[in-house]
Amino acid sequence: MSIHSAIRYRGFILDCEPVRRNDSCYVAQVTISREEGQGLDEHVFPELCVTDSAPVAVSYAKSWARHWVDEHSH
Repeated sequence: MSIHSAIRYRGFILDCEPVRRNDSCYVAQVTISREEGQGLDEHVFPELCVTDSAPVAVSYAKSWARHWVDEHSH
């Protein structure tokens, strides 16, 4: 099963994905990006949490990313 979720939030794109490890767990990861002028401002967070559920990993990544945007966009 492949779950990949990209959403828009406050002008950013939050690209959340669970990455399956060899031990059948999933690592939550997110790439947060937005266009700035002619460039792309991008931040990658590859290991946010480990869980045994892909949907839980995506949900955690979305929540974490929204909090990051709220703290870093002024």
